[in-house]
This record gives sequence, structure tokens and C-alpha cells, in this order.
Amino acid sequence: MLWRRHNSSGCTATLEAVPEKTRKLSPREVVTRQIEMLQPEEELVYYLRGILMKPYAVVVRNEDFPMRGRQFMVYQDSHGPDGSPAGRRSRFWSTNKAAEIANWVVGREGKRVTSRVI
Repeated sequence: MLWRRHNSSGCTATLEAVPEKTRKLSPREVVTRQIEMLQPEEELVYYLRGILMKPYAVVVRNEDFPMRGRQFMVYQDSHGPDGSPAGRRSRFWSTNKAAEIANWVVGREGKRVTSRVI
């Protein structure tokens, strides 16, 4: 909060609270927050433009994280007959930082398709 001095009569001064302006989040920050809020039984699916063979990126949280592996895993998925993800996934990479995945998704103009409970 910022404070501003307000003089109404010239000699007495009171302090008023000035509300802070909320800033708009960048696309990277939005995707980062979506990934960080992901529960172990959920997944996020993004459609990546410009990738022809496997254009869907599926992000899941690793259930075995403290014991084995990294916190987030990214899978690639191909088109199904109706244009949705086919379910034929291949593990692409894993990381502990949601911001790395967000930079990759936003850099390829990723659009969130759906999120579902596994």
C-alpha cells in the first residue's frame, strides 16, 4: 500500500490508503501458475502450433517425486481421428521447474486444450 498525505484545510494532515494497481500477468506467468497448481492426479494438455507429428504436450505432476524422478513430466501426443489427442504418448522430458515448461509452451504458441483427471 502506498500512503498519501491529504490536506483538506491546509493545517491538518491525515493519511489515506491508496489501493495498489493490479498488473496483468504475462502468458508465461499464467502457464507457470497453471502448472504449479497441478495436482498429481490431473494433467494439462496444450496444443503446440508448428509441430506436425506430435502437436500435443501433456504436463503431469510426478507422484513419486521426492523418492524418484523430477517434479513435472512432459509427454508428447499425436492427433486422434477426431483431431483430439490420441492417447499414444511418448515421454519427452522432465524438470523440477514449471517456468521451464511454460517458456517452452509459450515459445511454441501453445494453447490450452483441456485438463482432465487421470
